[in-house]
Amino acid sequence: MNQARTLQFGRQGFWAICLTLFMVAYNVSVMPAIMSSLVLQLNSSVGSIQSILVVFSLVTASFAPTTENLCRFYGRIRVFTIGLILYAIGIALTSLSPTVEMLAISFSLLTGLAATPLISTPWAFANLIDDDKAQEWATLALILASTLGGLSGSLLGGYLASTFGWRWAFAPSLSILLLVLLLRRSLPNLTIRPTQLIDWVGGLLSFVGLGSIFVGMSLAGEFGWWEPKRMFSIAGLVIPPFSLSIVPVLVAVGMITLGFFGFWQRRQANRCGTSLLRVGLLRKRVFVLGVLTAMLHTMIVTGVQFNLYQFVPVVLSLNPFKTALTIIPYNVTMVIVLVAIVKYLVLGNRIAPKYIVCSGIFLVAVGIGILYSSLHPQVTSLELMPGLIIMGVGSGLFLSYISGLTYSAASMHEKPECSGIYNPIQNLGSSLGRGILGTSLVFFASQNIVDRILQNLGKTLPPVQRSEVIAELQQMLQTFSREELKVVFANRVPPSIYPLLRSINLNAATSGIKTSLLIALVLIGICFLLATTLPEHLSNRRS
Repeated sequence: MNQARTLQFGRQGFWAICLTLFMVAYNVSVMPAIMSSLVLQLNSSVGSIQSILVVFSLVTASFAPTTENLCRFYGRIRVFTIGLILYAIGIALTSLSPTVEMLAISFSLLTGLAATPLISTPWAFANLIDDDKAQEWATLALILASTLGGLSGSLLGGYLASTFGWRWAFAPSLSILLLVLLLRRSLPNLTIRPTQLIDWVGGLLSFVGLGSIFVGMSLAGEFGWWEPKRMFSIAGLVIPPFSLSIVPVLVAVGMITLGFFGFWQRRQANRCGTSLLRVGLLRKRVFVLGVLTAMLHTMIVTGVQFNLYQFVPVVLSLNPFKTALTIIPYNVTMVIVLVAIVKYLVLGNRIAPKYIVCSGIFLVAVGIGILYSSLHPQVTSLELMPGLIIMGVGSGLFLSYISGLTYSAASMHEKPECSGIYNPIQNLGSSLGRGILGTSLVFFASQNIVDRILQNLGKTLPPVQRSEVIAELQQMLQTFSREELKVVFANRVPPSIYPLLRSINLNAATSGIKTSLLIALVLIGICFLLATTLPEHLSNRRS
């Protein structure tokens, strides 16, 4: 298929791709908003729901190369339609899940696989629009669709969960999916002339390699990066059978598998066979640095919001809907700033886009700093608002031009491949944000709880024993339900300390999220340094 061809499509087709991204963003944002309901009604834990979200992003990112391979052979519309059907099945099963295990299979695996073509197809179509101004508007519309979908998922999903139950929170997305199925007929039908067989071997190697690495990283908080916090076992078989965490084993398997994948791709290229991935873009410094900069931004803001969805219900005692209202100023501000900059102010014509992006990163850092200073055990929603608003302004500035600067390194015929790399890396950023910052919140909260209990008891523990107790508590917080935690604390905490647990937990949660914000500030510093290497202006390469 000639990936360099351009196209134009009507209003219904444009609505189809926008609603698709809206729907996917809605469902991803619903999960943190209804987390407390899921934990309570499925007798689960925050760590389990966190893992479900992390694995969803990892599956979507890992399956991206294979999806593009299938699109080149069978046609994008056909793969897109199959993805819609599988997505409908996955969301329906998610809403009907009786257990957290069923929720993980239906949402993380089935919906995660189906979401891959649903995310890549809209961006692929937008990149094939010939007119530069029209392409700019299409890109803005897709960004807004994703942002508004996330906004609606947090707000509407939280309201439905609070009023009717968490299962009803997925009903709006199923309605939108039916509409997309009708509108998909208006999408342009690109001519497919496959001359080579699908690279199934390359697809399998890339999926296993990326999946092993990503899943390994997501399990680090629960099982430890090197020394095992607890054993990993399948059907009673301990893996690995020696004193080592499962994380380095999975990462090593992934790296070895990706090595075989690279060897296979080179072999295919030398024999003029079917190649799953062309690495031309990955050799371009500007594109790689732009992708990494955007990934770090996604990782930071996703991780901060995810931690707020855990912190706010505990400290402010709010239901899912009111929790979403507390955090929503970030999303609303980001949408307003994004539209104002691109549509009305057109800052890119007055200020070099690179400096707009860097200013956005700086404001995100300022917002996180204000958020840090406002946190205390008796914090209110109004006190959180200034930091969230400034973060939203920064993200709006950042998102207005980061993709354009990143894609400026690509020629016209490489543009369709850009989104095939850019979007999965952003999914990886979301996953790492929830995994790294989410795990840091639980770890430092656990550490603070242990230290405060020991302080009230007037006791100390040897460093090794203290670390073991912290690791055990962290594991319980990530895997036990609230009722199970109450039983454990009632049985194991001295009677003199039990009345103080509420205060201890509030202070520990505050300390934990503040430490995670400090980590976010370090990451935003790295993000800023990467942004300084980007070109000052956008370029339109046609060759």
